[in-house]
Amino acid sequence: MEERETVRHFLRATPSKFDALTLTLEQYSDLDKVNLDEVIDSLTIHELWLKELESREEE
Repeated sequence: MEERETVRHFLRATPSKFDALTLTLEQYSDLDKVNLDEVIDSLTIHELWLKELESREEE
């Protein structure tokens, strides 16, 4: 399977909390040039950002 198809399948399988990021990646990234590691890094950063927002709201 090509890297592009792997990335697409991975993006479709992400939880709904990542919808905004996955849509952005699909629309504005050239999926032929993005590898799975870059996508995972972006999702990890997004998750950390979401956790930061949640902790600020709790305070």
